Amino acid sequence: MYFLIVRRRERGVAIPPEQMRKVQALRGQVQIKESHCAALGRSTTTAWVFSPAPGADIIPRLLDVRITGMAQNGMNLTGLEDVDGALYAQSWWCRADQ
Repeated sequence: MYFLIVRRRERGVAIPPEQMRKVQALRGQVQIKESHCAALGRSTTTAWVFSPAPGADIIPRLLDVRITGMAQNGMNLTGLEDVDGALYAQSWWCRADQ
């Protein structure tokens, strides 16, 4: 299932509402699974945007991800992202793409 994904934070700081309206959504398939995470040194539930091409992730993966809200046409995912070796809080608003 494809979603329109909006990242709600920049390096752990919430993006102000007036700027959120201008953020371009990323269209992609969100995948979630339990796997080992080297950054945390343990197993964690991880969410990422699937890409069939080899290489780096489109956006940093969410570690220790939780669904913190869900409605008929979307969900909010919250977790941590690893950016340049530092962990930051991050949330994705994922709306169903019709």
